[in-house]
Amino acid sequence: MTTIESATSTLLGNYDRILDGRTGLMGVFGGDNIRQADLERIANDPSAPQELREAARFLLDSDVSRNFLDVGAGKGSVDGRISREDLEAALETIGSGAYYDELLDTAAGKGGSWNPFVQGARDGEIGPSDIEAALNDPGVPLEVKDTLRLLQSTEAGRPVGEVLAGMDGDDFAALSALASSPEFRSLPTSDQALVVEALRNAGGDDAVARDIATLLADPSFQAMTAAQQTAKLTEVAIQQSPEFTALPASDQKLVLDALAGRAPGDTGLPATVASLLASDDFQDLSAAEKTAVLSQAANYPDSRSVENIERLLAKDWFQDFDLADKQRTLKAVAYMSQNDAGDATINANTLDHVLSPDSDIVFAWDSSYNGDINSNGGLYGTAGGGTITFNSNMVNAGNGPLTETYNSKHVVLHTIAHEVNHILSGDRVADSYEYLEQEYRAWYTGFKAEFGREPTNAEAMGRWRNQIDGSASYSTRSWAAINSSPEEALKFAEQLSLMTGVPVPQNASHDELKQYIQDQVDLPSSKYADAGGAAPVPPGNITNE
Repeated sequence: MTTIESATSTLLGNYDRILDGRTGLMGVFGGDNIRQADLERIANDPSAPQELREAARFLLDSDVSRNFLDVGAGKGSVDGRISREDLEAALETIGSGAYYDELLDTAAGKGGSWNPFVQGARDGEIGPSDIEAALNDPGVPLEVKDTLRLLQSTEAGRPVGEVLAGMDGDDFAALSALASSPEFRSLPTSDQALVVEALRNAGGDDAVARDIATLLADPSFQAMTAAQQTAKLTEVAIQQSPEFTALPASDQKLVLDALAGRAPGDTGLPATVASLLASDDFQDLSAAEKTAVLSQAANYPDSRSVENIERLLAKDWFQDFDLADKQRTLKAVAYMSQNDAGDATINANTLDHVLSPDSDIVFAWDSSYNGDINSNGGLYGTAGGGTITFNSNMVNAGNGPLTETYNSKHVVLHTIAHEVNHILSGDRVADSYEYLEQEYRAWYTGFKAEFGREPTNAEAMGRWRNQIDGSASYSTRSWAAINSSPEEALKFAEQLSLMTGVPVPQNASHDELKQYIQDQVDLPSSKYADAGGAAPVPPGNITNE
């Protein structure tokens, strides 16, 4: 079977014979280069050696091979003239095994010149017309065609021509073997695309191709579910992506830690990591900010956390934070996103209201908050005018995970949902039972968001005790309302009765109602009719829908 190597060698060995066999005008004006007419004469000359006739026929049938030899010496353009120097240089190149990129460079026989009337020269650019010509040419090796079809099968990754220009013979062989393997062929199209994306971004590197082939053939991979296989191949694609390779080694490790730390059932995490790395908002961050983002992805390797981190990066108010407040917000969102002990519906609704593109809710941090709930409006956080301001003393900065204290967990798991509930409900501070009931509703929502269950009567009474006889910012408003009228006092009394089980006195005077309220606040939970029973459900939105 004739190959380009054998054809080149045969032409070089018979170079003088080919030229000496010319007749007529070709004998006079043919020059010292082999022309297409020479090949046609040799192919049809029964007196020529069989090997030489086959070589000539091979090159006549293979425009790509002929174009390659035409500029074998690496100079000039495809002009239909093959010199002895071209053949010698081409044979040396073929012998090295690194000639496929040069073969493809001039496959279509054009390009590489400012003059459109001049045929192509080697310019290191392999265009669509070159690829098409190679695929339709009978002289191009099958492994090259296999590789071309493989790399063309997806739009993802580096441009095909750019990849091909840097590949050598080992690369083509490895990619061809992978493309023809039963393990690759059995993958769904979407998974094949992930493999090709990785190969294109890796520049067609044979080591990467062999590693992927080994992975696909591994029994543990074959035993995976379809979703698990996709996740694994996405991890491979991430590690070859330009976004990953552009990261410093320390940040690359954070990405790998996140991928390695995912729960086996969380097959969506690799895709969310890939999306995060490729997002414009991530790419626009400073080096320190990228490290902050990837640190929380590694600390909380969960698809929900990483997806919400990407959404967070798009918020203008987040972009305006300094690094420390960015770090606080990243870990708060990541930690809340994967709170499986909390109410999934409330947490998802809460985060969606904060992170959706059309949301008007804004986060802020204030370090001046201290232990007095009256100071600057709140201990953990407050909402006003669509802005939720959190106590930055409660949530640690830095790239580590959330330092899990009562206060930090309360801010992240309770206060966010609590304050979002106020904003969604349009609550306003007032000296009225209605306002205190709104506080109870927001607390009830935050409690479920944090713990995933309804509070008990005893826990709800603890909240009302704090609102009536505890925190000054609440109690002053409660007693102002209670003292304002018997009607307001009765509302408080009836609410407390629901939790303690102690009936409100019939036809009680205003003073008697106030005394009843104080008695219930002071009543130990051991005296409740059902301390562990379900707390009264407040009216209004308790799911942050």
